[in-house]
Amino acid sequence: MKFRGLLIISMVMLGIFFTGCITSTDTPMPKKPVPKKQKVIQAKKTVSPVDRNIQIKKKELSFLRAMPMKDFVVVGEGIAPRNTISPAQALALAKRAAVADAYRQLGAKLYGVKVNAKDTVRDAALKNSSITTQVDGLIKDAYIADSSYKNGLYRVKMELKIDSKTWQRIFSY
Repeated sequence: MKFRGLLIISMVMLGIFFTGCITSTDTPMPKKPVPKKQKVIQAKKTVSPVDRNIQIKKKELSFLRAMPMKDFVVVGEGIAPRNTISPAQALALAKRAAVADAYRQLGAKLYGVKVNAKDTVRDAALKNSSITTQVDGLIKDAYIADSSYKNGLYRVKMELKIDSKTWQRIFSY
């Protein structure tokens, strides 16, 4: 009995010894432990309201990256005044008024319109009401695409083409 137990124990030991010597390609070799990188903790950056507005504007303008050109087209109209010396002067003044109207419309499209209103009420009745509008802006590189003069009305079709880089340069703050 002792011999049999000793025989079993020696067989198990020899089996363990020989299986430890066999190398296999299926089992990977143990790797050396790689030192862990230390985590760098950064303080949160506080964003001012102005910077937040700039970030919002940049997100709003991100659609322009895909847009190669933006075309703005307006039609300005000008009427020839009655008290002119000659028909040529009437034509020139009507054209000047039409071009000024077209520039005003382009400015309104690009920059918006400022509206001021004032109402005067007395004894529960409206006595006076005044509304003024104002457009401020710089229009460059606009050109007259078409013009016509008929029955004292001068019409000007004005176009402005802006590429996305110029648009971002002008309108991003």
